[in-house]
Amino acid sequence: MHHTRERRTPIAIAQYFDNVVDYLACEGIDVTQVVLDLEPARPMRGQVVTGRGPVLRWREDLGWSNGIRTTSPGAQPDDVAGLLDRM
Repeated sequence: MHHTRERRTPIAIAQYFDNVVDYLACEGIDVTQVVLDLEPARPMRGQVVTGRGPVLRWREDLGWSNGIRTTSPGAQPDDVAGLLDRM
């Protein structure tokens, strides 16, 4: 998913999160919960809770955050996984 100023569809966001979760699983990181808020009237957002405890939060306009570091909204799944390494 490349960074763009165009709004993404809820389906595209769900597929993007699927890719991130699949990548985390391939890296041996358990995901215990994924929450998506795809309300079109505001920036879409989501979070991924891992078995290790860290929560990765995503906002359509701000990108990913682990509470300390951030990435772009369209970061590649390996960049998202890298946020867990930096905790």
